[in-house]
Amino acid sequence: MSQPQDFEGVRRLIALYGQLLDSKRFEEWGELFTRDARFEVWGRTYRGRDEIVREIGGMQPEAPGKHVVLQPVIDFEAADRCRAWTDLIALASSAQGVAIATIGRYHDRIVREGGRWRFAARTIVMGGEAVPEGADPSPAH
Repeated sequence: MSQPQDFEGVRRLIALYGQLLDSKRFEEWGELFTRDARFEVWGRTYRGRDEIVREIGGMQPEAPGKHVVLQPVIDFEAADRCRAWTDLIALASSAQGVAIATIGRYHDRIVREGGRWRFAARTIVMGGEAVPEGADPSPAH
């Protein structure tokens, strides 16, 4: 069903998310989402690429930060659709140095659209939070 290049395309999407966001390249970052994507974080839901870019992009601090992601677990449901779970660490910088801002896990629904992989739904579950209703728990297999 899935090919090695599909796994690599999904891994690239996940890596680009943090790199583009940290670089404040919001227009390119927004292209990582489908037009009707859903983004959930801290109990709030944002719908559609424009709202996601405006709200999530607007949350980014002025001081440089860094999103660090670990190896994702990717399950393909079809040739053009998969789910992925990726642990994350967000680092923040200040006059005192660099510190861990938060830890968590991305719960993603990803689709191939227009010849590239994009997030259709992204839920961020921060460390200590319960997985919200509608988000797929990490697979056990």
